[in-house]
Amino acid sequence: MKKMIRLLIKVNKILIDISAKEIWKKEEINLVRKVLTFCYESLSLRESFELSVRLTDDKEIMNLNKMYRNKNSPTNVLSFCSQKYNYDKIGFQILGDLVISRDTAIKELKGTKKTLEQHISHLTVHGFLHLLGYIHEDDKEAETMEDLETEILKKLNIPDPYLGIN
Repeated sequence: MKKMIRLLIKVNKILIDISAKEIWKKEEINLVRKVLTFCYESLSLRESFELSVRLTDDKEIMNLNKMYRNKNSPTNVLSFCSQKYNYDKIGFQILGDLVISRDTAIKELKGTKKTLEQHISHLTVHGFLHLLGYIHEDDKEAETMEDLETEILKKLNIPDPYLGIN
């Protein structure tokens, strides 16, 4: 049986429930928590939010991608938004679920100068913004979301992940 790591963290007005497969290192799990907390604070959100995070591998994320998006391939991050105005028992608005594949994140680093920590941070910010309702279905939406991602990452001293991408 594989060991599961779970962290339940209440910081300010954000409740983050993280579960991780054992391929995820403790410092990577803490990084995801730190980045989510930073996103919440830097966006000056006033609502109390709860979200669940699943840190996993390609096999599990591929199953989710197939089940919910009809795509039979792994992906780097999936965001599952909750219904608006869905509150838990302690009054936190439930944002939804965020799933990140460490396997895909590592594969995507090949040929780049990014570190795994930078890429995990970017995927975390990207997924969190999706939970808040940001999308990138057209060029204008993509530009808005990418600008916000870049702004948050810059505050974390992480270079623009979109530089050099056409």
